[in-house]
Amino acid sequence: MEKFVQDKDFYTTTELAKILGISRISVFKRVGNGSINARKMGRNFIIFKKDVDLKKLRSIIKSG
Repeated sequence: MEKFVQDKDFYTTTELAKILGISRISVFKRVGNGSINARKMGRNFIIFKKDVDLKKLRSIIKSG
């Protein structure tokens, strides 16, 4: 799965949750409050890699 994630320009909510070490529900909550910018694709969301700063998100999550 890791190789496949690197080949795409976006993350799914499940992939981003795994990378950040949080639940999918937490990702959805952050999408809802605007701290993660996501686009709706059918019934799912995708998060473009260019729109995400993983270091910043990790520090926000760790700080609570």
